Amino acid sequence: MNITAGTLRGRKLQVPDLPGLRPTPAKVRQALFNILADVDGMRILDLFAGSGVMALEALSRGAASAISIEQQRPATRAMELIRTGWKLEEQWKVMSASVEKGLATLSGHHFDLIFADPPYNKAFTTLLPQWLDQHAISCELLVMEEAARVEPEWPAGWQCRQSRRYGDTTLHFLSHI
Repeated sequence: MNITAGTLRGRKLQVPDLPGLRPTPAKVRQALFNILADVDGMRILDLFAGSGVMALEALSRGAASAISIEQQRPATRAMELIRTGWKLEEQWKVMSASVEKGLATLSGHHFDLIFADPPYNKAFTTLLPQWLDQHAISCELLVMEEAARVEPEWPAGWQCRQSRRYGDTTLHFLSHI
């Protein structure tokens, strides 16, 4: 898998072969960052980070910082190797924890963009906004990736501004009402 644009463009990452690990395809990443247009200087939170590719794409395109939370230790070890090997220690923090526990350590923080790619069909699209509210974590934009066949019900206080479908994947763009 390669970084598609920016200062890290073309760099290859090794993605561990783990059950449930499903990195966001290049086509979807490119589409997302085309929609966002400019992430320069943004603070990014990458949830259910897997390979860390979304944080890396954002950093490559000028994001000021990124935090990736992933539960599977082999995946976080792989991200740590990239973090040190690519000299991103100052910009990128990798947390090995469940998303719910990781969010508890970030209570009260604000992010410009939160990206979440939870396991499909597991109701995380409903739970995640609730967890953010519970821990007083705010954001300008929450982008959630979900299976295209799923029609999520958003919790009170959150509004889906738009959804974009890419094959079997849909990106939902949410914000607080």
